[in-house]
Amino acid sequence: MEFQERCPNCGAERVEGAVYCGNCGKPFEDKKPEPDKGPGDEKPERSKEPIKPVFPQEPPPSDDERKYVAWEDRENRGFFEALWETWKESVFYPEKFFAKLPFRGGIGNPLLYAVIVGWIGIGVNQLYGLFWTGAWGGFLSQFAEFEDLIYQTGIQSILSFIQIIFTPIFIIIGLFIISGIYHLIFLIFGWSKRDFEATFRALAYAEGATVFLIVPFCGWLISLGWAIVLSIIGLKHMQKTTGGKAAFVYFLPLIFCFCCCMGFIIVMLAVGINVGEFLFESMENEMYNWIAHNFIIR
Repeated sequence: MEFQERCPNCGAERVEGAVYCGNCGKPFEDKKPEPDKGPGDEKPERSKEPIKPVFPQEPPPSDDERKYVAWEDRENRGFFEALWETWKESVFYPEKFFAKLPFRGGIGNPLLYAVIVGWIGIGVNQLYGLFWTGAWGGFLSQFAEFEDLIYQTGIQSILSFIQIIFTPIFIIIGLFIISGIYHLIFLIFGWSKRDFEATFRALAYAEGATVFLIVPFCGWLISLGWAIVLSIIGLKHMQKTTGGKAAFVYFLPLIFCFCCCMGFIIVMLAVGINVGEFLFESMENEMYNWIAHNFIIR
């Protein structure tokens, strides 16, 4: 019998004795060689190779439960349909989406998805900013000097365009850094069930919340809050851990940064107080010497 060493659907390596793919759930199609028929229809000789035991497995998952993400099937679904389906399911049905998300398949597809949705959200948000800057500038032109107002508005517009242009680079660098930090925390606490690729894919597909930046005024708040929810759910499913552990891993770097900032502020306040006391004592001594020199000695 010819055994398939890799899954014909997703290419995942086959575990010895497995009947179904552990990644996508597709059954393996092992082919039996046809016996050679002789003149007398002799029975083919039995293979002397030992028969490998087949261990019992759970029934294959249903079609709805198999590992699948529309974005990584763009050739069949189409670019815009795959993008819309992936964003809609990842944002509004995150438990179902991340449960079906393959933990392997490369980082190129999720990285491209994160860049596209991130660019849409941040780009539209910056265009809003340019519009409100122009409207606000027109209102202030009644009270401020026109040349100074044009200069400030121009600087803000240039910064907005620079941010729009370099947003993909910021997203790529940020994803790699954040994914590396979170995966390192998983490794330190022994909670990592899968490799760096799974962590990266979870955070990349959680970038769909960035699209909410297009909502005026409160979009940043919606985007930030929902991005936290999507990231925790994604890390939970992709690393096969609990929601509490995933939340701990997500918030630990933020808590660490907050403590470092608070420590820096406390140190700077202490230094400022000491410097202030020193200057106050110096001024007090100088004033005492001046009074003693001009009034007491005379």
